[in-house]
Amino acid sequence: MALNESVVEAVANANFKTLGEQVASNVASHQQRLQILAETSLARSIDHLNTTSVPEGMGSAAMQRGDLGKQIADLSASVSSMLVNLKSANQA
Repeated sequence: MALNESVVEAVANANFKTLGEQVASNVASHQQRLQILAETSLARSIDHLNTTSVPEGMGSAAMQRGDLGKQIADLSASVSSMLVNLKSANQA
């Protein structure tokens, strides 16, 4: 015996409504989790700004500008040059 068309349609509508409600609930939960993560990240950033010392802040700024990288490269070149000079002196 075939099901009445109105029963099939009612079940399909109920399933569609349930699925829509679940999706809406998942979206709301996901949005709430993202909000919590954003607030936590902001709080950590503000805490870091409040607890950073002046020398540490200046060092971070120098690293971002590239000054520290250049100084390390220059120092490495100087050390390499001194090692070459020492080896040359020892061989002579």
